[in-house]
Amino acid sequence: MKTRDEVLVGLIVTAAIIVTVLGSLWLARGGLSKGYPLYAKFPWGAGLKQGQPVLLVGVNVGYVDQVDLHQDGTLVTMLRIQKNYKVPITSKAAVVPNGIFGDQAVALTPSRPDPRAFKPDDTIPTGPSTPGIAQLTSKADSIATSVNAVTSALQHEMVAAGGIRDLRNAINSTNRLVSEFAAVAEEQSRQLSATLTSLRRATGAIDPAKVDSTVKNLRTASANMSEMSAQLKETSGKLDVIIAKVDSGNGSAAKLLNDPGAYNDVRKLLQRMDSLVADIKKNPKRYINVRLF
Repeated sequence: MKTRDEVLVGLIVTAAIIVTVLGSLWLARGGLSKGYPLYAKFPWGAGLKQGQPVLLVGVNVGYVDQVDLHQDGTLVTMLRIQKNYKVPITSKAAVVPNGIFGDQAVALTPSRPDPRAFKPDDTIPTGPSTPGIAQLTSKADSIATSVNAVTSALQHEMVAAGGIRDLRNAINSTNRLVSEFAAVAEEQSRQLSATLTSLRRATGAIDPAKVDSTVKNLRTASANMSEMSAQLKETSGKLDVIIAKVDSGNGSAAKLLNDPGAYNDVRKLLQRMDSLVADIKKNPKRYINVRLF
């Protein structure tokens, strides 16, 4: 009797679970209201199957009622939309991940609000699908493979081929070069300081009063030279005028200089005077006759 009751309780619990699951699926698919159909075409490998939810801006508005596999590489999917929801005509359909177990859903996303809506049996254009867990896992595997390849190459170059040793040698050489540059800079700084000190001493040894006196004397000499130059220029101008007048032959000096006859007459006169002086010296009585009473 007790065993029979336990079996009966187990059957009832099992039936309740089955009814609950079937009822949930039935309610998820629209319950008593079957809704109206819309269609969308997706490429092979979208991962769609019957019963997956249809989301309108994140709200569950229906389910995937049927998926037909066509040989042209497309999945013709019929979406069952509840009658109290209207899909704006600006919407696009895309396959998005639903949960962490690889399940999919169809997301209807309008680009903007629009009072116009798709009519039953219309085909909704599709947009880019969101990568699912499988695609992300595949990309992660590809990235991991690339990272492993890079790591292996680095290990070979840096460890096996002696890259770390070469790097250390390069760092040591750089440090030595920096030290040499620092020593050169220090020596240049020391020499520059010594030069500045010598220049300050030489500058301090100069007497400002003597420098001022020398500058004043130079200025005075320059002024005198300018005045002398002006006087020489004036004298040169006067000489040019005199020479021009002499060359023109208008004055007495010019006539005397330019007339060869006058020169000859003067020479003859001088010669006569020389003869007269000689005759006076020779015969003074002829010219001087002094009588006393």
